[in-house]
Amino acid sequence: MKKLLARIGVITAALLVVLGVVGYTQILGFTTSAEVRGKVHLVYNTSGFSRIGANVVAIDAGDAWVVFDTHLGPLAKGAFKQIKSLKDMPVRYAFNSHWHPDHSGGNAAFTDEAEIISHENVRSVLAGVHEGFGLTSPGSYREYKAVAREALPETVISDQSTFSVGALQLDAVHYPAAHTDGDLVLFVEQLKVVAIGDLVWPEGFPFIDVHSGGTAKGVAAALKDILRRTDNISLYLMGHGDPFTAAQLRDYLNMVEQTIEYVENEKTSGKTLEEVQAQGLPEKWREWQTKLNPQEEWIRMIYETL
Repeated sequence: MKKLLARIGVITAALLVVLGVVGYTQILGFTTSAEVRGKVHLVYNTSGFSRIGANVVAIDAGDAWVVFDTHLGPLAKGAFKQIKSLKDMPVRYAFNSHWHPDHSGGNAAFTDEAEIISHENVRSVLAGVHEGFGLTSPGSYREYKAVAREALPETVISDQSTFSVGALQLDAVHYPAAHTDGDLVLFVEQLKVVAIGDLVWPEGFPFIDVHSGGTAKGVAAALKDILRRTDNISLYLMGHGDPFTAAQLRDYLNMVEQTIEYVENEKTSGKTLEEVQAQGLPEKWREWQTKLNPQEEWIRMIYETL
C-alpha cells in the first residue's frame, strides 16, 4: 500500500508540474518570429491560441538590428534572445511607437546595446507617475509608476528625424493626437515597410487612448498621410496582428473616416453620446466590432474626441 501511495504521489506531482507548465505557457506563451519581407521580422509571444503583448519589429540593417517597440517587460528578454537567434549582431536603435507598456515596457532589456528613441511626449510620460490605458479593455484606466532611469528613451523626436544604419535610411515621423499624443511611425523606403504601432487595430475599430491625448480624427489623418507617403507594394506592420497591404489599409481608413463622419453628424444634430450608442453604427460597419472594442466603445472614442 505504501508503494502504491508513493507511486500515486509521484504521478500526481508530475501532473501538477505539467499543468504548471501548461498554465505558464497559456499566460506568457513562447517567443517566436516570422519573416514578413526580406530582412524584416515580427517577433512576438504566442500561447498557441493567441498572441500576447505587442509585436516587436526587427529589421536587419546588415551589421546591426533596428527594433521598433520593445514588448512587455516580462517578455522582453525573450524577444531580445529571439532577435539574436535570427542573426547575432548588436541592436543599434530601439524605437518606442508610444508609451503603452506592451510597446515600451521592455526598454530595459535593450538599453545596454540599443539607443532608445521615442517622441518627447513619451519620455515625459514615462519619467513620472502617469495614468492611462489599463491594457485590459478600451475603458480600463490605471496609474503607472515612473520608469527606471536606464529604461527611459535617450533620444527624443519632436516632429520627425532621419537615422542611418548601414545602407538603410529610417524616417521616424510623429503623428500628434492619434492613438496617443506621442505616436511615432517608422518608414523604411528601401524595404517598402512601415511600422505603424497601434494606429490600426487589426480586424477591428481603432483604439484611442483618450486619456493620453488620442483622437479619432488624428488617427484618420495619420493613416491618410502614411498612405500618401507610400505606394501599393508597401507593407504596414502593426503593433498587434499581421501586416496590412496598401489595399487593406485604404479599406481600414475608409471605415475610420466614414464612422467618424456618421458620429459627427449625429452629435451635430444634438444627440447625446448615449443616444448615438443606443442606435449604433450603420449595419455595414458593425462587422468591425470586437470583444475588446465593440461599436459602443468606438462611438464613445469618436464622440469624446470630436
